[in-house]
Amino acid sequence: MAEAIAMPRLGWTMEEGTLVEWFKADGDAVEAGEILFTVESDKALNEIETFSGGILRIPSDAPRPGDTVPVGTLLGYLLQPGEEMPTAPPPTPTAEPVPTPAEPPPKRASTPAPARSAGPTISPRARRVASELGVEWRVLTGSGRTGRIVERDVRAAAARSGQAVPAILTTEADATELVTLRPRLKVEDAPAPAYHHLIAKLAVVALADYPQLNAAETEAVHLSLAVDTGDGLASPVIRDAHTKTWAELAAEARFLALQARRRALEPEAVQGGTFAIANFGMYGIDAFTPILRPPYRAALGLGRIAERPAVREGRVVPRALISLSLTVESGLLENGTAARFLDRLRSLIERPELGLQD
Repeated sequence: MAEAIAMPRLGWTMEEGTLVEWFKADGDAVEAGEILFTVESDKALNEIETFSGGILRIPSDAPRPGDTVPVGTLLGYLLQPGEEMPTAPPPTPTAEPVPTPAEPPPKRASTPAPARSAGPTISPRARRVASELGVEWRVLTGSGRTGRIVERDVRAAAARSGQAVPAILTTEADATELVTLRPRLKVEDAPAPAYHHLIAKLAVVALADYPQLNAAETEAVHLSLAVDTGDGLASPVIRDAHTKTWAELAAEARFLALQARRRALEPEAVQGGTFAIANFGMYGIDAFTPILRPPYRAALGLGRIAERPAVREGRVVPRALISLSLTVESGLLENGTAARFLDRLRSLIERPELGLQD
């Protein structure tokens, strides 16, 4: 029998709601527990799941995303195979409709749909499993429809985390030549590149020799650069960083950082990274241990560049030094790959013209 899908009542005082987005299209198969659509009430954004399965059918005269309609308004039907969609709308329900909120979401102010695209989406069931297993789901790449994170993604991440105990390597690089070179790299009508943008380019160069540190173990580098938004870290990804010059990489990094701080990143902008870099040097941090989260196999942490005494040719002289910290899967430490990569990166920072010749 056809099962009506109606605008749910999500609170005692709710009289109407806004249909924000369908997660299934007309004619799609729906399984019990899947998210059907999202509704915005005057209090919060709610993901609506169904406890039934079937084929979703949306009448041609049904409300469209963005429409605000009274509670009980017909939105669509769940039909069984071979079943026809009713030609007459059912009576307005007086009780709660079958779909219910997957879980109470945090309260937030009503905002336009694009502003909510600050990270990947996840099903309620996958969110619960992630909480139980201690998996940081915001860094995962989803395999569900439209890139949605589902339970199998969370369980796979938990399995990888259990098998790969992280190891940490640290070293110090002499960045004096990089400090000297940076002003000469200024491009017309653009600010001088930030140090962490230049080091990111050098890291990409080093990864060409050690692709094992890439999540996909390929030469294609999709670089994740952490950005402090004021409310937490976002990790937008620079696609195909191995094909970009240092100037292109710096320009894209600045653009993504601006989008992150404006809460305007699309979900795909933070997905698919293969190597992660975090820089806390601007806060006066000398060194820190970056957190390694699936699917990454390595994460690089950059401290501040500070003038310190160093011994050169038997004399103590001031040099611009920077601490590098690399967190990797333990296997990359045991086979020496991580150490060789970090040594290669150190040498490129100390002779940056070798890696910045675009």
